Amino acid sequence: MQSWHTTYLGLRELPREISTFELQSFFTYSRTERELINARRSNAHKLGLALHIGFLRLSGRLLNSVRIVPTTLWRHLGDEIGITAVELASLRALYVRGRTLFDHQQLACDVLGFHWMTEHQRRALVRTLRDEVARCADRDQLLVFARRWLYQSKILILRDRDIRVLVTAALGQLEEETAKTIAASVLPEQLVRWRDAMAALRPDGQTQQSWLWSAPAKHST
Repeated sequence: MQSWHTTYLGLRELPREISTFELQSFFTYSRTERELINARRSNAHKLGLALHIGFLRLSGRLLNSVRIVPTTLWRHLGDEIGITAVELASLRALYVRGRTLFDHQQLACDVLGFHWMTEHQRRALVRTLRDEVARCADRDQLLVFARRWLYQSKILILRDRDIRVLVTAALGQLEEETAKTIAASVLPEQLVRWRDAMAALRPDGQTQQSWLWSAPAKHST
């Protein structure tokens, strides 16, 4: 995956403006994809399926938003699949029947090889995050790392709050393993002295541990 693609991963809706580069990168179709698109009965549904395939390739997520679709995108899709693009205001106008929307989402997953996460894969992601946590504990960077891992594994990208739960689980695993390592390496009486020192109050009323955790003040030695 190219590093610039990371910016698009996890998007829930289409960008307000789509560049020529984005159109060519994500909304250009292989022969297999074109055959699947052209098998739809109506031009509107051909456009709809093309839109879902492109969005999944762009973001790693299914497109559910009913907001307005840029006219430039409709025109590009029409040119790509060789039909006259209809002027549809939104996905709601295209999908009167909810079943058709679900079918197009599933077809997009099938042709691009994406699927929902299994429990086994969830545990694998937590283990992978656990290894990454040892190098970087920044939660936002871990969120980006998880999105990239999911996309490269052809797993539909989860909601941010669901990924953050997995990040928290990975951080918890690291803390637990670190605590066990310390407890096995340090004499019990030394651990007691360390705990007492961390809990001791400073002149400003903070505990020593809270003071160590806080960022230094500007110009502070």
